[in-house]
Amino acid sequence: MVNKIPFGKSELFSLGVEVELQIIHPETRNLHPISPDILQEWSLPGPHLKPELFQSMLEIDTPICKNVQEVEAELLLTSRELLRICKNNGVRLASNGTHPFARWHQRIFYPADRYQYLLERNQHIARRLMIYGLHVHIGMNSGEHCITMMNEFLYYLPHLLAISASSPYWTGHDTGLASSRITIFEAHPAGGHPCRVESWQDFESIVDKLTRSHSIESVKDIWWDIRPSPNYGTLEIRICDGVPGIRRTSRLVAFIHLLARHIQKRLDSHGPRPIPSDWVIRENKWRASRFGLEADILVDNEGNTKSVLQDIKDLVEEMKEDSSSLNYTQYIEDLINQDLSHPSYQAQREVFEQTESLESVVDFLCDTFEKDLDVV
Repeated sequence: MVNKIPFGKSELFSLGVEVELQIIHPETRNLHPISPDILQEWSLPGPHLKPELFQSMLEIDTPICKNVQEVEAELLLTSRELLRICKNNGVRLASNGTHPFARWHQRIFYPADRYQYLLERNQHIARRLMIYGLHVHIGMNSGEHCITMMNEFLYYLPHLLAISASSPYWTGHDTGLASSRITIFEAHPAGGHPCRVESWQDFESIVDKLTRSHSIESVKDIWWDIRPSPNYGTLEIRICDGVPGIRRTSRLVAFIHLLARHIQKRLDSHGPRPIPSDWVIRENKWRASRFGLEADILVDNEGNTKSVLQDIKDLVEEMKEDSSSLNYTQYIEDLINQDLSHPSYQAQREVFEQTESLESVVDFLCDTFEKDLDVV
């Protein structure tokens, strides 16, 4: 008998956002393991600040929000208080898919039972998870609705990865990729893109078998690039690299929010599309990881391709009405004029080319984070 998974109640297209941050030593520019000290000084009501796998890493999150304006206000409030505490402790913050030169084998785990379990079960794979992402929760009507939306979003995972790609460097080397972070997740047994799920019953069956076989302990051990989050009643988009700064994060969240509404309109008018073939999803993810916004992606199961940058711009044009009604116009204009014209992976490489210093790349990332908070 398959265990039923209740799907929590949430307002349709409500938002919740989680941002993983790097704690940086200002002199060495390396990751610095003092999250326990910082967490002890936290004073804002509600959690909004959480430990993560390593002591040189923190996560900030938002409460349930109706729109990106609320998301941005919450992230700025939390980040400003966190930065104040960090300055008192002599460290800086950065938001980015990877640290340019830190070594994973030098990281210190946060003392928590869950992280000890992950380490014990996954060993080398867990030790390498020195990566930082952006997770966006979107409220769904039901479990069935969540699966339908998840399958539609599979067509747009390369778009989201290409826009957010901000991890060209890994352990001191230029990987040649726009996003190296996403390749680290591929090694995790519960990572990567979702397996084929056609209904909520399918999802319940998969989770039941993974749990009974001791592959996972709970749904939250499924680390797909996009997954249902039943406790919150949301679809959680996890494919994005962490991007430099809260303003840039907000612009990406605005695009994702509009995209969810755009998908819903397509569903209402035309019904669901066929689930993309596994090879299409994998190839598109690779192309976005390798080439970022310069990728040509597959647009169907027949092998037809299109520039991902052009497809993003076409989507923006199609979403103009919703953008205006939600007062997202400025977010999207800045996304096009700033983020799409000067992607993060390109900006980081330019800093290195000018300075021949990965420490300067770290300074650039920290400066960007602080500038968004109006503290520079």
